[in-house]
Amino acid sequence: MVYMNMIKICMIVHKNYYQDTRVRRYVESLVKTGASVDVICPAQNFDTVFDTHDQITVHLIPVHHVDKSKMRYILEYLFSFILYFFRVSILHIQNHYKLVHVHNMPDFLIFAAIVPKILGTPLILDIHDPMPEVFMSKYGDQPNPLILSLIKLQEKLSCWLADKVITVNSICERNLIDRGIPPRKITIVHNYPNTALFNRNLYLDECNGPKKGFTLIYPGTLAARYGLETVVRALPELKTKIPEIRLLIFGQSTPYKDKLERLADQLGVLPYIEMKPLIRNEDVPHELIQADIGIYPAIKDVHMSLATPTKVLEFSAMGIPIVSSRLKMVEEIFGDSAILFFESGDASEFAECVMELYTNSALRKQLAANAYEIFLQKFSWNQEFRAYLEMLHHLLPRLAELHSANLG
Repeated sequence: MVYMNMIKICMIVHKNYYQDTRVRRYVESLVKTGASVDVICPAQNFDTVFDTHDQITVHLIPVHHVDKSKMRYILEYLFSFILYFFRVSILHIQNHYKLVHVHNMPDFLIFAAIVPKILGTPLILDIHDPMPEVFMSKYGDQPNPLILSLIKLQEKLSCWLADKVITVNSICERNLIDRGIPPRKITIVHNYPNTALFNRNLYLDECNGPKKGFTLIYPGTLAARYGLETVVRALPELKTKIPEIRLLIFGQSTPYKDKLERLADQLGVLPYIEMKPLIRNEDVPHELIQADIGIYPAIKDVHMSLATPTKVLEFSAMGIPIVSSRLKMVEEIFGDSAILFFESGDASEFAECVMELYTNSALRKQLAANAYEIFLQKFSWNQEFRAYLEMLHHLLPRLAELHSANLG
């Protein structure tokens, strides 16, 4: 077995590290190979103190990353960039990182690692979400053309600075290539759930236990593009047919959360909705296994159609039936045999799907079983991490046998 002993890597992410499952997966997998990893991320509270693994150190910068207006996003990103630049530069001089791995958004955060780059350290840009598509999704089908052009330019310059670019699926890869990024520079590392955590067999007792009402569950980002208004608008019809119906939402408080609550109050369905704070990833399987249906009502647009639906994958891993809006990537992964689809934004059709599953327990079991089988056949984080290690092998030639490490 070959380990990455004495190899120190820096991860930069403009999100709470403990809530970003993709970044945590990289870090924890790297640590298993013997590497040490420094993570630089925003502080959620200025006085937060993190307990860390011996090989993981989390460095906090004094910025709170929350949902904002366009101008406040820009100001936050610029202020954060300065803080990241000084922190990674100082840490690199102290630790001599062998690699700096930067996660978007924003893409231009990679320029905060310009000192390590000048000193010969390779940089990776990991594009979780393509910024041009995210901008169009957040701000409409006809966004400001000047701002969109600038976003595309910063993406191109950021990819130019990177030694390697990672993205999450083949559609995102094609879009990057169409925007001028050389194919040889791009590696796909899919965003798959951790099967050690999202393992249905660990929760069978809870699965078979008594349940509280008929629960629709959504754990994730609270933003308009995820379509939860469609679900709220379906509740007036559903509550008359399913008196015990319950919509359970886990997510960080945002202005959109307040908008959902006002809409639910206007429609008289607020008592049927339970909104809870975002929970640790380790606690999500416990909540999923007790739910009756996992919902993914995302709005069909240029970004959501290509985004890898991590929550849908988690639903399938935990063996619960899924109702999803009809999106290209979800259809490509699962098809109609494993998911009940409705047209994006159609509250009546969403209600029909829920009613069909409520009245047909055999269908619920069959769809859940089909999705679970597809998940087991297609998705493996170990395989994705091997692709990552192979990329590191090319960036760091002296780690020639790295990919043979036991991934656990």
